[in-house]
Amino acid sequence: MVLAKAKFLDFLKDNKNKRFAIAPHARADIDAISCAFALHSVFPNSVIAIPDELNESATALANELKIKYQIIKNLDKKKFDGMIVVDTSAYTLLKEAKDWNIKLIVDHHRAEGRDMQSEDAVIEEQSPSCAELVANILPEIKNKEIAIALACAIISDTARFKSGRKETFETLARLLSIANATYQDVLKFGEPELASDVKIAVLKAFQRANYQIIGSYIVATSEVSGNEGDASAALSEVADVAFVANFKEEENQCRISARARKHVNVALHEVMKAVAMQLGGNGGGHPKAAGVAVPKGRPKDVLKACVDVFALKVK
Repeated sequence: MVLAKAKFLDFLKDNKNKRFAIAPHARADIDAISCAFALHSVFPNSVIAIPDELNESATALANELKIKYQIIKNLDKKKFDGMIVVDTSAYTLLKEAKDWNIKLIVDHHRAEGRDMQSEDAVIEEQSPSCAELVANILPEIKNKEIAIALACAIISDTARFKSGRKETFETLARLLSIANATYQDVLKFGEPELASDVKIAVLKAFQRANYQIIGSYIVATSEVSGNEGDASAALSEVADVAFVANFKEEENQCRISARARKHVNVALHEVMKAVAMQLGGNGGGHPKAAGVAVPKGRPKDVLKACVDVFALKVK
């Protein structure tokens, strides 16, 4: 982390007054929008630029903290010095970045699926959230709203510390102190109540779920028309592993959200990478939470590939 902070501060020293589009991945979550918000505070001439809508939780947090953002396609690239990409380094998750000069990537995801080209990069794969990385590379944080945003993001992206480490708790404690807030104050955004339509989508995922036993693990699969991340997270609270598919017609691709309980010793990001290589997509993530996007993939075929690869790694 010391080296990461030194690298970031060197970049900041040379670029503080430049105008960047600070862009998170598609359908940005709390972790992504909070990190973009925090980085914007040290690049004051820049704007937060998103490719599409925020997810429900990120929208609620952005409204609460009055985070301002613009849509990337509406920006005039000629008026910017380049782009800073946050919480991803894969063009599949931010295809708009292909048209920009990427000056810096700030990310915590593993190398699987990483294909973006940039002049500089601050990447720490060991960080369970991008917010933890950003909180520790920024100069001194004094703004209450930024501290709250990053605290919420840490809670959210670690699934309430299921993927946390010692440094995670230390960072959260520091942020809560800066914000003069309690854990309960930020929990309502870090783990917000699901909207009714999301609850329905999750319940439908349970209705459509199939399962099989692989080794000592119960592996559940399902298909949804949206909110695959929420559905896989909910299924994995019951099953050991969950793979949930969502076919995005407007993009003509199948997306899989994968989740595993803490005792599962198969790394899901490796499963997703193998599926991507097999089917011609792009995949990666973390050991307990990962995903893959397969162009023109049929959900049943992609789900079968996920289960087959997982089974091979169990054996």
